[in-house]
Amino acid sequence: MALRFNLTTPPPMIVSSTRANPSLSFNLRSSFSSTNPLILTRMHFLPTVSRQSSPPPHLKAENGMNWYHEIEMEVRDYELDQYDVVNNAVYSSYCQHGRHELVKVIGIDCDEIARNGEAVAISDMFIKYLSPLRSGNKFVVKMRISGFSTMRVYFEHLIFKLPNNEPILEAKATAVYLDKNYRPIRVTEDFKSKVAQFIHREESD
Repeated sequence: MALRFNLTTPPPMIVSSTRANPSLSFNLRSSFSSTNPLILTRMHFLPTVSRQSSPPPHLKAENGMNWYHEIEMEVRDYELDQYDVVNNAVYSSYCQHGRHELVKVIGIDCDEIARNGEAVAISDMFIKYLSPLRSGNKFVVKMRISGFSTMRVYFEHLIFKLPNNEPILEAKATAVYLDKNYRPIRVTEDFKSKVAQFIHREESD
């Protein structure tokens, strides 16, 4: 039986690109229960124009991407809390959108994974909030696959406010493959192969 992917309303996207040179660390933990993981969702968005940028040396991974895939977005009014800043919970949706766009560019089909009775789910996420976003702010979400283990895929995210590339957030997330019984299984060779081919293709350009 295929798993149903949750649908969420995405924030609007600005189709453009920017550059940033982050040098950030990850140390504030905001964990999500592994019994109710955040599924990498099927969502429909406007076409994306992105730019790749290299991570700082201390964030490079041996079996992952050595650059970040980027998308630009804009804050909407309903994402604000009573203090007129983006609610902390919304940032996980920004990261989720970034992960979805990244795996789509890599060529990984979430529909096919679901048809096989499997899923890719976020088991934990570590977030450090650096500065708030407000209504109408434009920002860039940078994300990459930093590495693999036998049963896990590791993602890193950075968010910067435009146009000055002010650091807003840094986060790490761990994704696990799940079978039809919601039990972790090995990351498929097909998944790893598509990521490796994507890395090779991008680094050859």
